Amino acid sequence: MIGAFTLSNMGPQEHRKGLGSGWITFLWVLWAALLVAGLIGVWQRLMYGHNPAGYGSYVPWGLWIGLYFMGVAIAGGAFVFGAIGYVLGWPCFRRPDALRIAIVVSLAAILPAFTAVWLDLGRMDRLYLVLTSATFTSMMAFNAWMYNVFVVVAALCWLLSFAGRSVWLKPLLCLGAFLSIIFPSQSGVFFEAVATKEYWNSPLLSMLFLSSAAAAGAGALLLVRVILGPLGAKDEKTVEEHNQGLRILRLITVAGLIAYLVFEFAEISIEVWSPGRASVPVQFLVTGGYWWVFWILQLAIGAGVPLLLYVFSENKKAWAVGTLFLMFGFVAARMGILVPGQIEEQIHGLEQAFQDMRLVYSYHPTLTEYLVGAFLVAMGMAVFYVGLRLTSAVGSRSGQEV
Repeated sequence: MIGAFTLSNMGPQEHRKGLGSGWITFLWVLWAALLVAGLIGVWQRLMYGHNPAGYGSYVPWGLWIGLYFMGVAIAGGAFVFGAIGYVLGWPCFRRPDALRIAIVVSLAAILPAFTAVWLDLGRMDRLYLVLTSATFTSMMAFNAWMYNVFVVVAALCWLLSFAGRSVWLKPLLCLGAFLSIIFPSQSGVFFEAVATKEYWNSPLLSMLFLSSAAAAGAGALLLVRVILGPLGAKDEKTVEEHNQGLRILRLITVAGLIAYLVFEFAEISIEVWSPGRASVPVQFLVTGGYWWVFWILQLAIGAGVPLLLYVFSENKKAWAVGTLFLMFGFVAARMGILVPGQIEEQIHGLEQAFQDMRLVYSYHPTLTEYLVGAFLVAMGMAVFYVGLRLTSAVGSRSGQEV
């Protein structure tokens, strides 16, 4: 889908800088496969409710909530670097079309995130109540309003980017960047505020969410800019500026990932090396039922592989592949925060007191949950494609090159 926009809106030289026709076909096939699989999962969710899912009463949050927090992170990081780059005139960021791409990426991440939460609700028809009957002492209500305000601000920035030298664009971009910095860290506060969950009740969670948003957002922009190639004129200066912008995004992504790993080490090492302190969630993550999520999916595949590709390769397509592994790793990291915090009994012996498949302190995603996850990815790709097509159409009408 992305590639179709690339071919239909770029000249011959730019084609050579973006994806080839083989990759374009692959993206269309991938999107179609994700959509078909995803629609099956959504149908199962709508027909059978939460029964096909793996969560229960003791562990009520699973993969869909993890994907929600991942989408929010990408949206915040992509917008803040697109906005700051435009305001400060960074290479490859100061053009209005570069800003529009960042906004489209942000919206393509946050809209599926909203959908993930909606599908996770027991009463999907009551979603509107969090806005119409909000209690702002509730972190959920506060976040819901903040996300919606951000979407409105981002949409206004997108529209104003076509208005030439609008005096309102940069102030709104600063407001959007401020919100973009707040809501990933607020995701950490969302967990930190749960005083009854010792594993979540840590001030470092906000820093973990913020650093992962920086890495994921910059990585998403890096992936998209590699796919689309240089914007605007096709001269050597434009190509060099494009490459310089990619190097900036690579540096930010690596710095964000390393910062995340440092904060995570600080968080876990306290529990692991404290004499006489046995943390059930940390043991579950490091040596227990989720050891493979932590050591293999997050650290080896999701952190080690991207770092190798970013640091030891100068091939831009390798950086794009590294970003895909990075996203996979951060989803695993989200699950490494979400699930261990829910598996510790609040009352000793409670799991043995009541016997039911929904009353267990364990969780692994089911096929239905993975299928719905595929739908959310397909939805994000579709929103991005439509956003680019709409950007191209509006740009043509306003006489601006896109």
